[in-house]
Amino acid sequence: MLLLFLISGCAHYPVNPKLESIDTVLKKKDAMIAGALQSSREFYFVLAFSGGGTRAAALSYGVLEALKSVKIPRNGTASTLSASEETKTLLQEVDFISSVSGGSFTSAYYGLYGDRIFEDFKKGFLTHNVQGGLLARILLNPINWVRLWSSKYGKSDLAAEYYDKILFKGATFGDIFQRNGPIIRIQATDMSSGFPFEFTLPTFSTICSDLETYPVSRAVAASAAFPGPFTPIVLKNYAGKCGFEEPKWIQQALSTRDTASREYHTAKRVNDYFDAESKQFIHLIDGGVSDNLGVRAPTELVAVMGGGKGLEELGMEQPRRLAIIVVNASTPKKHKWSVVDSLPGLADIIGMTSDIMLQSYNFETMYLLRSTLEELEHSSSGSGSLRQPIQTYLVEVGFDALPDKAEQMEFSKIPTSLYLPEKTVDRLREVAGRILYDSKPFQKLVGDLGGRIPTAKKIQR
Repeated sequence: MLLLFLISGCAHYPVNPKLESIDTVLKKKDAMIAGALQSSREFYFVLAFSGGGTRAAALSYGVLEALKSVKIPRNGTASTLSASEETKTLLQEVDFISSVSGGSFTSAYYGLYGDRIFEDFKKGFLTHNVQGGLLARILLNPINWVRLWSSKYGKSDLAAEYYDKILFKGATFGDIFQRNGPIIRIQATDMSSGFPFEFTLPTFSTICSDLETYPVSRAVAASAAFPGPFTPIVLKNYAGKCGFEEPKWIQQALSTRDTASREYHTAKRVNDYFDAESKQFIHLIDGGVSDNLGVRAPTELVAVMGGGKGLEELGMEQPRRLAIIVVNASTPKKHKWSVVDSLPGLADIIGMTSDIMLQSYNFETMYLLRSTLEELEHSSSGSGSLRQPIQTYLVEVGFDALPDKAEQMEFSKIPTSLYLPEKTVDRLREVAGRILYDSKPFQKLVGDLGGRIPTAKKIQR
């Protein structure tokens, strides 16, 4: 009993490392952005992966597979892609991936290993019984029983260890930065404010923490820490101890006190992190709580593009084309309580509330993104600050796009879990490519790039 008590007392989540000087980040930031943006400067390509457990991870994976099978000219655009012309894949054009919850497993792995994802991600995660493995670690290991008694160690910390063991193998964000692939923005939710929290250099600089040495597994665990089954991932706030200065735009926005302004509320949210005395710790839960589609970051990027100066500050040029693919793995839920007159129990109430919380604002989120893209196109075609007109493409890959209602219903029955049979995973991969290729905006994008969409039989598996 004494040994168990000592083990419990020693159980503590890994504390995020402190950043000693902001100068070390500022020197690397421009190089990281330049290295990550490898595609044509004429075209920016963004992906957003939603929440939804393994269902979301598999659907996102299927989109990556489908993009890898689309060929476009290597030297700009062409009206028709000839058989002899040098080509590249549309996947190589991806600049930016934003993800929440289940989608973060796919985005993080692709950010770390690139095309290697097509070799081992299916076996390593998609068809791996992650849910069973986690339950076994909790139920069958007495050491973990004791560790979980500690108030400084929870089920998400245990999950992060498991994800690292089976998938990420000790990888940190520094490994993502070194690969010079797409910019990866894994999103969780700040439990105390309800706002998104992104694992990015700007966010970690605000709290004077070193993102480069932070484990990817813990970021993914935070992004997928669904309230109830999982506990929050905790970060220590070191704000004010690394020389980071609050950006001028925050003070300017706060001074206006324009409560109807999006900029004011964003500034107010970021400003809270600078007070490390009143906000000493940050508790992170599932990113789907604040944005189940993972489109907040792309929407902010579009807003920045609306003012050319913002792009220059990010080290980016204004593109001629901007495409955003939103992978929406949410499914409509029909609860039995619509036809039953008895009172639901606590578990049913929590389940229904969670569905509403994660899915009820998906339409409004997409509407905001669509409106922002329309404003960008309008401002670029007029006499605004933009240098050239911008053509935008918004593609949504979701089950609602399926014309067959019976097939829609089939996919709506797939549970939000961390284990699916291989047959179900393969169905999700196949339908992701089919929905993408059938999308009119996607067809227009590929046509405008001079590319070619393959038939279903030609999709690389």
